[in-house]
Amino acid sequence: MIYISKGIVREHSTESLVRVHHCGQDYQLKGLEASLWLNGQFGFSSAQSSWATEHLQRMGLIEKESEDSPVARYRILSRCICCPVIPQKPTLPLRSANADLMRWLEKAGLRLSTAEIVYLTEHGIAPSENLLYEENRHALVSLIYTTSSIRENTLELQMEYAKCRDTVVKNLLYLLHRKRLVLV
Repeated sequence: MIYISKGIVREHSTESLVRVHHCGQDYQLKGLEASLWLNGQFGFSSAQSSWATEHLQRMGLIEKESEDSPVARYRILSRCICCPVIPQKPTLPLRSANADLMRWLEKAGLRLSTAEIVYLTEHGIAPSENLLYEENRHALVSLIYTTSSIRENTLELQMEYAKCRDTVVKNLLYLLHRKRLVLV
């Protein structure tokens, strides 16, 4: 089984007592739950399915799949919301693909899903002024959602087969590892 953690570590957390904030709630994790959550904080981790992983999933603090495959990794990330983090101190500039990805995440005017990011990448759509910011949200949504992808989960299923799917997943994981993203 592979999984990834969701939420934000709160102040005064230790390795034995991890305080996690997720969707307006604070959780205190100890022992095995704390260890599992920390292992999946900045990327995918593997573990045996247990009461602890089931409990973390019920609380919404991890997303998991039974197998470790590129499709499973995409599916896990498609159930997460990627939120950009404003760095506290200056950071090195990002490569062009990651810089475009961060620009989409920071300035799209809405929270883009993993499937929407894959769609934009697959179709070579760069973040431009006419698609960014809240006032252009409708134009961006109209560009992504057509009559063939408007039904619930259709875009997620279509993007499972996109050629750039694994590259987008890799770039999202890079940004997560560099602490430029938080998953919720």
